[in-house]
Amino acid sequence: MVINTVSTLALYCSRCGKIHMHNISRFNLKSTMQRNLLCSCGQIQATITSSGERQCLLDIPCVLCQTNHVICLDSKRLWRAEIDKIYCVQENFELGFIGARQVIAEFVNKYKVEFEKLASDMDEYDDYIQNPQVMLETLNKIHDMAEKGGLHCRCGSSAIGAEVLPGGIELECAQCGGQLLIPAQSEQDLTYIEALEDIEIISLRRSRHKH
Repeated sequence: MVINTVSTLALYCSRCGKIHMHNISRFNLKSTMQRNLLCSCGQIQATITSSGERQCLLDIPCVLCQTNHVICLDSKRLWRAEIDKIYCVQENFELGFIGARQVIAEFVNKYKVEFEKLASDMDEYDDYIQNPQVMLETLNKIHDMAEKGGLHCRCGSSAIGAEVLPGGIELECAQCGGQLLIPAQSEQDLTYIEALEDIEIISLRRSRHKH
């Protein structure tokens, strides 16, 4: 049986915006009274403090709600071989990841190309986007929903593409071509999308059948 002795915390930096990985050792965790986790740019991303042999407290600042979140990381979250997200519980905002370094790296690389494309789309429409912050938070919500299996088409496909438009984010089913525009211009639009647990696109085949 393989026992994980090192876990990785990958946190977004509030100064430079990059994600930086920190290794947490099982052997020195209990002897660590307090440790500052520094980004490569020198910014303190969080503080980790041991609260026993099997858990620690992560004190992490949140740029969205302008406060610090204290998150308890127990042995189940620290030493699992999968990936777990760390959130701002008030705003459902992603602060970072915890898990195996390789799994986190693969996850980050997988979505890097997609994120850069969406960011490029936002730059293209920058002069026309009414509220870039709402657009970005809507994108984050849709990605989070997709990762949890909450984004699908009524035709049965979960292969959904996304494109940034001046008025919102257009979702399109790769299987049937069904489309849905998610408005992302106002705080009301953001409140609406945050209240949803899943999004279903109406299949073009079925919508045509009704007419």
